Amino acid sequence: MLNLISAPLSLPRAHLDPIISSQDMLAVISLAIRRPLCNEVIAILMDDEQRGIGLLSFDEPATPASLIHQLIGLCSTTAIASSVVIASVRPHELRKADDQTQLKFMRQQFTNAGITMREWIVISKGAVRLVQQ
Repeated sequence: MLNLISAPLSLPRAHLDPIISSQDMLAVISLAIRRPLCNEVIAILMDDEQRGIGLLSFDEPATPASLIHQLIGLCSTTAIASSVVIASVRPHELRKADDQTQLKFMRQQFTNAGITMREWIVISKGAVRLVQQ
């Protein structure tokens, strides 16, 4: 169960190893997830070589999209942040009716700012979902 997940034994090192696979993303995200699971949003900031340069955690707002401008601002404070992975932790709700709308909005906002949104992952008790268009 994800509410008992522990940090992985092997994970990409910040500023050194690229974050390539979904497993790499989940390994990094697992370092920031609060336990027991609670509503939150986690963001991995990456450079042009897909190496992690920042790991941020936010109490979940009404929607992850409402954090976009804050995340874009944080990416703008460093000249090397070029892509992000977003993870929404929802202990009791793997899917929401407006997920597709939120995904489209987030991708567009990041694209407008010159940042690539690589993935949006939703984590709940016992399940992980990659939100795709």
